[in-house]
Amino acid sequence: MEGGGGEDEILPGYESIDKFSQANLKRILGVTKISNDLPGEKREDYDYYSTFPEFRKTMATQGKKLKEMIKTQLNFQGIKAGVSTSSIDALVDLLTDANDTILERININLDEAAGIKKDVDPALLEITENNVSKVAGSWNNFDRRKKKPENGEVKLLAAKNVLRPQVKFKKFIDNTSKPFSPRLTDKPHSKKPLSVLVEYDDNNVEFFSHPYLFEIERLTHDEEMLAHTEATLPKTVETTEMKYVQTSDELREMISELRAHSVIGVDVEGHTYRSYQGITCLIQLSTNTKDYLVDPFNIWEEMTQLNEIFADPKIVKVLHGCAQDVVWLQRDFSLYLVNVFDTHQAGKLLGFPRLSLAWLLERYCKIYADKQYQLADWRIRPLPEVMVYYARQDTRYLIYLYHKLKGELLDKGNDQKNLLLSAYQQSNIICTTRYNKPEIKPDSHESLLKKTKSVCNNRQLYALQELYSWRDGKARLEDESTNYVLPNHMLLKISTELPREMQGILACCNPIPPLVKQNLQEIHMIILKARNKPVQTVDSDLLTSRSATAGSSGLLADQQAQLDFNDNPLLCPLDLGRIDLGAGLPTLIDTKTDSVKKLRPAVSSQLIKSDADLIVFSRAKSRKSDDRQPKIKAFVSPYQRFRLLVPYLEKLKVDENGSDGQEDPTAQTEDLQLQNIKKHFQKLTDMTPKPKKSESRPEEEEDMEEDEGEIQEVVDSEDEKSDDLVQPIRAKKREKPAQNDQDREKIMEERNKRAKLLAEVDKEVEKRKIDIENKLVQEEITKKKMKKKRKSDSTLDVDSPSKIPREEFNYEDEEKKNAVKEKEKFNYANQDFSNMFAAKRP
Repeated sequence: MEGGGGEDEILPGYESIDKFSQANLKRILGVTKISNDLPGEKREDYDYYSTFPEFRKTMATQGKKLKEMIKTQLNFQGIKAGVSTSSIDALVDLLTDANDTILERININLDEAAGIKKDVDPALLEITENNVSKVAGSWNNFDRRKKKPENGEVKLLAAKNVLRPQVKFKKFIDNTSKPFSPRLTDKPHSKKPLSVLVEYDDNNVEFFSHPYLFEIERLTHDEEMLAHTEATLPKTVETTEMKYVQTSDELREMISELRAHSVIGVDVEGHTYRSYQGITCLIQLSTNTKDYLVDPFNIWEEMTQLNEIFADPKIVKVLHGCAQDVVWLQRDFSLYLVNVFDTHQAGKLLGFPRLSLAWLLERYCKIYADKQYQLADWRIRPLPEVMVYYARQDTRYLIYLYHKLKGELLDKGNDQKNLLLSAYQQSNIICTTRYNKPEIKPDSHESLLKKTKSVCNNRQLYALQELYSWRDGKARLEDESTNYVLPNHMLLKISTELPREMQGILACCNPIPPLVKQNLQEIHMIILKARNKPVQTVDSDLLTSRSATAGSSGLLADQQAQLDFNDNPLLCPLDLGRIDLGAGLPTLIDTKTDSVKKLRPAVSSQLIKSDADLIVFSRAKSRKSDDRQPKIKAFVSPYQRFRLLVPYLEKLKVDENGSDGQEDPTAQTEDLQLQNIKKHFQKLTDMTPKPKKSESRPEEEEDMEEDEGEIQEVVDSEDEKSDDLVQPIRAKKREKPAQNDQDREKIMEERNKRAKLLAEVDKEVEKRKIDIENKLVQEEITKKKMKKKRKSDSTLDVDSPSKIPREEFNYEDEEKKNAVKEKEKFNYANQDFSNMFAAKRP
């Protein structure tokens, strides 16, 4: 130390601040000069010195000492930060932030010392909102007669410095993902012994059963609860006695006093901003003559004793909008309400235009409640008088509203109790609600995008999902709300901007949340990882994390289908082609033997019909019907028909495979015979000319008479040939021998039908042959007549070609002409019709 300690010295050895600063600056410069002479990471000789084990050991020892010094200074200043990292850049940034915090505190203290910032004595901060715009409309003017505040300002009371009440009952706070478990040790007013069992929901998630569900479902109301009662306007808040309960003795005394009443008013005040699940800060109870304010912070563990009042079915608990109060009482104190009357539900049944408590108080009590302290910080202790008045007013008039609404429900139901019972029923259904812890799902972050209608790429989505998960984990660990850790608008801002530097992250937050500043490096690493990802249409990391979380939490139905759609957008979710719906299920068909088993339904035999309603399904003999309709012996299913066709289909396959090899000569002969017959008749049809009209002359009449005999001979010969042609075809058709009487009857019927059919075919064939032969004869006769008309002896005349084969001759003399005429006469007896109609064999 320089100099001795004098009376005028500010610090030991220093007369003024300037001398102290100059002396320390000289020391800092000397230390900096010495440190620069040491081998650093940026110097070329660092690699050389680092090869020596003694150097590495010395550097590691000094590094640990520096970390311990930094940690000690940060703890002394009350700055929460981790120094586990060995990165020099990270440590420098940490020291920079710590210096900023310390200097900011110094500036605040200097301002207070200079009188620039005055010390505020009250523990409350009034946040006023000036020039609040009011929307016109009847719904906004229901409080016109209400006395307005002097300045017309909306006040919000908040705590300046409040010790977190969770410190007193930290062991009762469980922010883990385990299911909520009631901490009941006994069950007052029970109809069923205490049993909290583990159950499973549709997603296979565990939860504990409701301890008082059995009592609520079997609740009955006595005559007094269902009858008209006198409604007397209670005393005002100022003239009513009030008791503040904050010890165990006071709690037991209050419980003994409340047992004497049949109707009480109940309300709950809580806080959610500085707690992950929220905490109950105040419970208000009111009777006709007294108000109770229960402060649970000091008696958190003993609060379960209130079940002696809340679970008593003989005491009506009157609440307004009890849905939130029910779950809060379960969560914090394991308190369960039985026999509740909710004025909100009663207002719904009566069809009121408004359902708020303020409107009901104005309608029935002519009291204009001030709701400006509804969002106040109820952790403040001691409670200000304005907040105490507000809390008492909420329950002071609930009993009077209960009697008035009960009377109106009975009057509207024409003295029937259905509406009143419905109000009780709806209120107690709300009491069966179980409290469930907040749960984060793989797609929980998407709700923020839907609200803001933002469009993000895969980088931004990855950052949003990771920051959302980090925020939830940090909130559970610190027992803070997610909005306190990182508000939604700041979370979206960071995820969409993806700042490269830490200062950019802080720039996205205004004001900067404390936990963001303390965990800035962790947030920065998430952003850098997101920035390093390539831009893709579908990010595989997001899908992997989703599927892993879905598999661990049991969310497999809709999310797995969505993942499959992302993998293949062309795949229809309704396509069941890939799923074997019948795999492993028993059937009536034996896969080994292809036999059909008999159906044996697992029902009483008395319910099975002996006869089928439809004849087609009946196996009994049908009644006698017309012979023209075939008799149905038994119903053959499509599958049985298919099995009967299997041998035929296999034979077709064998025939197709063997078509390249040798063919059956018998089948070829039969096919060629039928084919040649068809070709021959088609050829005769084509060769037949159309008849021509010619003038009748006396010479033609003589020739016609001479040829009539020849036509008759041709017809007779053709009849004989046709019989020879049809006979082989008939011979091929043979019937199988009959086996029984029914088969014989069928065969006889088929023979008769076949005989009739063959007779008709024979007639048609004979008719066709006669027509063809007549045409041929008529054509030959016409040719002969044409020859007689020709008087020219020219040898160049060429007759038209005849369709009957003949020879060509020269007409030299008369004798030869006569010989030719004799030969040219058509002789039907000499024609070989068997060769003409016979099938050409190969």
